[in-house]
Amino acid sequence: MPPARHALLAAGLTTAATVATLGLAPGAAVAAPTSAPTISVDWFGTAEPHAHTATVRGRFECGAERGLAYIEVHLSQRARRTSVTGFGFGVIGACTDDRTAGTWTATIPADQGRFRPGLATTIARLVVEPNSITETTERVRLRPRCARP
Repeated sequence: MPPARHALLAAGLTTAATVATLGLAPGAAVAAPTSAPTISVDWFGTAEPHAHTATVRGRFECGAERGLAYIEVHLSQRARRTSVTGFGFGVIGACTDDRTAGTWTATIPADQGRFRPGLATTIARLVVEPNSITETTERVRLRPRCARP
């Protein structure tokens, strides 16, 4: 028997032994795993150099968590020979049985300097009170904000 078949046979026997040990018969009820909250950041955001701000957006999912929820966003960008950083919030309200996912938006004022079009790094945290924090670090490309007529 080729070596690949040995590994496949061993994996199949291990799975069968695990099912037998757990006493799972076909059609037996299995508890659904609890899902953890998730957060993501869109690839593109906007920079408003004259206002010294940047705006980023993304999506969130509450998973099994319920409670007051909000987004914390740290944004940093290497601009010319210096770094520009800022911190902001995205208000999403609450994670409830009726609202388990959605979108968020945060406008981040620069601490010093100005955010400019180009690459930036976003650290976004989804906080679901009282005890859940989920974080992601993602690159975002800031585009110039187009003036509306």
